[in-house]
Amino acid sequence: MADYRFPGEWIKDDMVLQENITSEIISRLESFDMIQGDVLVATYPKTGTTWLQELVWLVCNNGDTNKSRSVNLNARIPYLECNIGGESGLEILQRKSPPHLMMTHLRSDTFRTQIEAGKVNIIIGIRNPKDTLVSFYHFYRMNRNLGNFKGSWDDFFELHKTKHILCGDYFQWYSSWLQYKDKPNVLLVKYEDMHSRMPDIIKDVSNFLGKDLPQNIIDDIVRHLSFDNMSTNNMVNRSIMTTFDNKISPFLRKGKIGDWNNYFSKEQSDIIDKSYKTIIEPLGVTLSFE
Repeated sequence: MADYRFPGEWIKDDMVLQENITSEIISRLESFDMIQGDVLVATYPKTGTTWLQELVWLVCNNGDTNKSRSVNLNARIPYLECNIGGESGLEILQRKSPPHLMMTHLRSDTFRTQIEAGKVNIIIGIRNPKDTLVSFYHFYRMNRNLGNFKGSWDDFFELHKTKHILCGDYFQWYSSWLQYKDKPNVLLVKYEDMHSRMPDIIKDVSNFLGKDLPQNIIDDIVRHLSFDNMSTNNMVNRSIMTTFDNKISPFLRKGKIGDWNNYFSKEQSDIIDKSYKTIIEPLGVTLSFE
């Protein structure tokens, strides 16, 4: 099924997009004025976006877990380019007072002007490509907007090989963003590190954003961000979204490292390893696969 196409898809600069992301919105984002103190979370899909968004919001709001359980995450950190419920994340954002918290799945090209201006704080989330693709496969299956993909894992991997996948190729996406990882206004956060040392990651994000959280607040955030709490929190688990069929696969599915071992063949694993070693490692980034 390497020729699979989901309903309404279109392509911009080799990047496959949904119909609820328009060229007009992308054009507006290219000139959107980001100011000092704004925070942009940039992630490829299925790399722990929701987890990282919630972490960033809590750090910026003194660990207010009560509000985070009562206000939908998309209203707190809007998904800039996506039209959800009749308006784009950018429109939601523009009603808010600065500084702004926002997230994107677009490549860095759209935000080149803002990145070069050096005002916005950028937090790039990354996850190892093998677990990312397995999670993406199940997301394709449960998402009605993506046609509830009926193919097998092997079919989906063939789709990846053709680079015809939502938001484009994983390696091309990270090549665009990781070129900026050493800028002082950019922080790279690894999904696997969030698993193994969450308190340290919270402190890293806090320091990066100029926040000084006491230990008891950090402890509260760690508890709040556990997979069990996230998966049962209706403000983050996307259970209310009618386009997602959680009976096929929950939006927050497993949250584990190494699940790819249950899917990848030796040949598929070797293909990813080759791209990882030739594209990601030369950029100075090492990821954990287990």
